[in-house]
Amino acid sequence: MDKIDISDVCQHYRARVIRITPLDDCYLLETNRGPKELHVWPRVDVMRWSFAWRERLARHGFRELERFIRTREAKPFLIVGKRGVTMTDHLRHIEACLPGEEFARQSGRVVGMMHLSQQESPILAGADYLKQEQMNAESKWAQAKAVVESYRAIYCKEKGEKRWVSELMSPLLQRMERSAIMLSHESIAPEAVNVAHRDLLRDNWGIVNGKLYLRGFFRPTLSIQQRDVANYLRDMYLTHKDIRQIDAFLDGYEEVKPLQYSDYTLMLAFMARPREVWKSVETYVKRVSRNKEVSAASIEQALQSQQAVDQLLRHIADRAERSRGERVDEPL
Repeated sequence: MDKIDISDVCQHYRARVIRITPLDDCYLLETNRGPKELHVWPRVDVMRWSFAWRERLARHGFRELERFIRTREAKPFLIVGKRGVTMTDHLRHIEACLPGEEFARQSGRVVGMMHLSQQESPILAGADYLKQEQMNAESKWAQAKAVVESYRAIYCKEKGEKRWVSELMSPLLQRMERSAIMLSHESIAPEAVNVAHRDLLRDNWGIVNGKLYLRGFFRPTLSIQQRDVANYLRDMYLTHKDIRQIDAFLDGYEEVKPLQYSDYTLMLAFMARPREVWKSVETYVKRVSRNKEVSAASIEQALQSQQAVDQLLRHIADRAERSRGERVDEPL
């Protein structure tokens, strides 16, 4: 937890603080106006951006989210040294969301509204984060090629498990290459790409007083909106194996913010990267290089997850093509 004078910070707010409890990601404050959370932001620009999209989202009609409580001076946040500080209400009673098509559609609409709100802010440039993703994909591809060349130089003529792992490597490299190429596809206009949180998670949703509630994002790692959606859909499908929920989410999203073909291209680029399989292969290679006992069981398990991701990829690709065909056929 960042070292700042919490007592001094609390004096800027109207609530009288009774007790302060440090948690993993915030300070829990018991006050005469109910429980509050005090969050310390490592980046002031991200805090300003977060405040802006939360307020815009509320103005767009969705108010079930954590908004920043204003200070005695009516400021929505404080700047202490090089850090930002915000206060929000602490929710004691949050129910889990029931998975299904209705929740998927509702959450899709909210994410669409959130993305619209985020893209209206000029504080952070989406093109910068797209460039980071492109460079990261190319770097991981280059690193993977080096690992493969090193491994094959020693084990390509081996039999059994080591040979099997060697044969897996070519298709994995092809997927990484395809991911890198798609991130730089000609249909993508960098100036049209917008910033969002890199990872939208199931933990960001809850039910409060019977309504869908959006929570979190106080120390976000940032990326672009298409990665936000791609990661969430990937996790949703691996958890429930229900393609109807995927369509419900995207239908809800597009009710608010229609997706272009370039949006689908970027989503597919992030999904194409074989994350679990390559991670398990890397771990296997490291253990082999250190002459440690190895097993390919984790690779086999990761391949099963990849089969599910591939089903999702095909479905999203089909949806993208249908979307492009519908737009082409529209009368002028």
